[in-house]
Amino acid sequence: MPKLTYWYCASIGDSDVYSIIAKTKKDAMSKREAYGVNDFEPPVKKTLDYKDAFDLFDYATSEGGGRGCGSTHSGE
Repeated sequence: MPKLTYWYCASIGDSDVYSIIAKTKKDAMSKREAYGVNDFEPPVKKTLDYKDAFDLFDYATSEGGGRGCGSTHSGE
């Protein structure tokens, strides 16, 4: 099963659409510093398992999907 892994910094006090997503933790931390560390949670690694392109599209566009969807994994 394909897997999408990304880093996520939740927006504090604003819509989730403004949260930060990045391919690497380093990039997520850099964006968080540039946009304001007080406006975003620290980076969290997210993993989304999907069956095919349509399944991935469904996750990304469904209610509760989009930025921040996927399971949270602690650690690096």
